[in-house]
Amino acid sequence: MDKIILKAKELKAAIDQTSEMKEYLKNKECLENSQEVIELKHHIANLKAQGKLTEAHNLEEIYHAHPLVNNYELSREALCQLLKTIETIIK
Repeated sequence: MDKIILKAKELKAAIDQTSEMKEYLKNKECLENSQEVIELKHHIANLKAQGKLTEAHNLEEIYHAHPLVNNYELSREALCQLLKTIETIIK
């Protein structure tokens, strides 16, 4: 069992060094620290809570078109693809 744990730790360390993981973490941090994006998310939540669904939907479209959100989603998808490839190899 120790060999499996060691190999799993080695795999995690290798994944952490990939460009996909580095890009994902960079974009995640940018997204989480963007005051503009944070305020937009809060505004969307407030509109939904008030039952103003049309306005919330319009702001969600603006949110999803935001460059930081786009970069994050693209990097997340690239990382997921890498992880699916690894999963296929392991199976």
